[in-house]
Amino acid sequence: MTAVLWLLVALQGTPPDVTAHVDRARLAAGEELRLTVRARTRTAEPVTVVLPALTGFAITGSREVTEVTIEGLGPPVRTTTRELRLLAQRPGALVIGPVRVRQGGREVATAPIAVTVDSAAAGLATALSPIARALLDAAAPPPRNGRVALTVIIPSDSVLVGQQLDVLAAAWFPRELRQRLRRAPILTLQTPEGVWSYPGAAPTEVAASRVVRGRWMDLFVAHQAVFPLTGGRVVIPSAAVEYAIPVTFSFFSREDRYSLRSDSVIVTVLPLPAAGRPAGDQRVVAQGLSLEVAIEPANSRVGEPIDVTTRVSGVGNVALWPEPAIRWPAGFRAYPGETGMGIEARDGRIAGTKIFHYLVVPDSAGSFLLPEVRYPYYEIAAGAYAAATSAPRALTVAPGVEPRPARALPPLLRATAVVWSDALARALAPWGWLALLVGPPLIAGLWRRRAPSEPAPAAAAVGGAPVTRLGRLEREFHAVLASHVPDARARDGDGLARALRASGVESAVADHVMRLRDRLRAARYGPRGPGDAVELAAELEQVLRVLGAEPGGTGGRGGRGGTRRRVRTAALGLVALVILMRPGAAQGPSAEALYEAGALRAAADSFAARAAVEPRVPAHWYNLGATLYRAGADGKAIAAWTRAAWLAPRDRVVLHARELLPAPDAASDPLLATGIATPAEWALAAALLWVALWGAVIARRRSNVVATLAALVLVTGGLEWREASRRARPLAIVVDRGTPVRVAPYGGASAAATVDAGAALLVERRYGPWLEVRRGDGVHGWVLTSEVARL
Repeated sequence: MTAVLWLLVALQGTPPDVTAHVDRARLAAGEELRLTVRARTRTAEPVTVVLPALTGFAITGSREVTEVTIEGLGPPVRTTTRELRLLAQRPGALVIGPVRVRQGGREVATAPIAVTVDSAAAGLATALSPIARALLDAAAPPPRNGRVALTVIIPSDSVLVGQQLDVLAAAWFPRELRQRLRRAPILTLQTPEGVWSYPGAAPTEVAASRVVRGRWMDLFVAHQAVFPLTGGRVVIPSAAVEYAIPVTFSFFSREDRYSLRSDSVIVTVLPLPAAGRPAGDQRVVAQGLSLEVAIEPANSRVGEPIDVTTRVSGVGNVALWPEPAIRWPAGFRAYPGETGMGIEARDGRIAGTKIFHYLVVPDSAGSFLLPEVRYPYYEIAAGAYAAATSAPRALTVAPGVEPRPARALPPLLRATAVVWSDALARALAPWGWLALLVGPPLIAGLWRRRAPSEPAPAAAAVGGAPVTRLGRLEREFHAVLASHVPDARARDGDGLARALRASGVESAVADHVMRLRDRLRAARYGPRGPGDAVELAAELEQVLRVLGAEPGGTGGRGGRGGTRRRVRTAALGLVALVILMRPGAAQGPSAEALYEAGALRAAADSFAARAAVEPRVPAHWYNLGATLYRAGADGKAIAAWTRAAWLAPRDRVVLHARELLPAPDAASDPLLATGIATPAEWALAAALLWVALWGAVIARRRSNVVATLAALVLVTGGLEWREASRRARPLAIVVDRGTPVRVAPYGGASAAATVDAGAALLVERRYGPWLEVRRGDGVHGWVLTSEVARL
């Protein structure tokens, strides 16, 4: 244990492993190379990649990916990879400085990379941008003392968050000194903290010349564009220039090296104005943004992928533009793809296009509308908030064209009652089961110790005051309740309505009977008395007729038809009354009507809502599975029918439905199998045999009878434990065809196996939105929670 703790401490203090390399070390001016920076770490702290000043290169594209890999029992390994496409702008021996990676309080730097850039056939434009040229023209004149001077030039000492800020380092050299230099001076402009930087052109030749007091001064310039990320103060670090002057005019003479640094500059970064900020603003500062949404193909089929591409173009910090918020139509599953970026210069401003790819899969046929997509931003030119928009797009999704054999239309189950064995087993928990476990042995022990008791005398006839009509009806009411619900505890407790429904009484009537029983109790024992006794007696008579009893005795045989009609009429009236008394009763079409009409999505939603409210009713799960089966969602149908089989394992309709849609592979059969009885049924059978066992002990039956009953108790108890253990396993059903089981919990991981819709998997653990699953045939890996249905 101590070794494991020391290992974890060592991992927390280990700096990230950082590498940087280019795809080629020699190229021509105007060609591109790829710079790849990769940082591997075993901690969850964020990693920050700080790029060096890419003098002589221009960034034309970038891409960043983070991968997570699980290796054994150790912590996950996070690998952050950033790729830059660099355009060589000038020939010569260029150096890509050290790339620094920061994580927490640790910083790791890579070695510099040397790149040789050959001259291009056609000359490369390395001139300064119009903005840089304008800044130089407006800056202070060259120094008059004839010495080397270095200054940092910025257009303003305050900018908005996200606004482009051009920073120039200007180094003036007297021409006679510059002509003595064997190589161009090295001008370095460091990137400030808290900004996003785009290195600009750094010409090795003279950018400008001025005559100061009769002497020529030549100018060398380094330029970069930065975008402040947060409000506050940003310190522009001091620039540096290095040059070497030969001591003599001889080619082999030594050189004296000089270095000069400028002063740092402070810039105030102002926050964006709060007035007029739209809802959903993502703090984007840009100019002239446009948004395009392309759908290919515009007309698709169920289950076929649709490629949706959004393009955001304009002037601004292209690299940090977030993806637009798209409200996909119901039934569309969107999977984000790769993000592309292209950067260009527009009159000295950083501009470009950012492309977002999505793979969208429709689940159902019909006509859909992709709503208007809005991309709010702050228009820097107008000084106000604006939004780039794309018009709504219509999508037509046809039914799938995959050939399927003709399917039998499964019938719906109309019964909506909970299985009586399950309801009874749940009603007995926990004290009823405890009484069944302890009661029979205690009764047997007391019975064998005491002598037979005398029969109890008959109850005395009731005399005295005459029985009122309300009292007589109350007695008949309790007698009818006892005939429907023999268990006194269930009859007198809160489970009366559930017990009446289990005995076959309509759900609405059962709820009304329970409320009437509570009113009778309040009338008899409450402080206000019976209240309106006539109204209460009339309601009692109506309920007795509905329950099948004739209050006050029965009439002759000739009046049975009229009595039956009155009972039906009273029942219908009472049910209608109770339904009307329910708040917010649904007035729309039933789920069964939607199923028959072919509105499968609405029918599935309705059946799913029923199953969520009453999860112990097998008919709800079966009907949901039938709807999904008819809609072609085989994986979800298998999951729903498995739940129905768990609740009603011997129902012929459910068994026939499972034959229509068997498991897709042999390894899923034992995971989806159900026994001949539910755990509740096995428990009730064991309880009955337990009572019979002690009854045989009380009756002094032969020992072989007692031993047989004891063996049956053990067998049924073992079967109950086996079935309960089987259903307690964390099971997941794959809902889509060709679902990959990945080797690691991230989207870019390779697939270790591919399983079909309806395949069963055992869940081992959860990691964010991912589930680690396994199976006996060797399938082991990770799936998304949205790709499976949990049982």
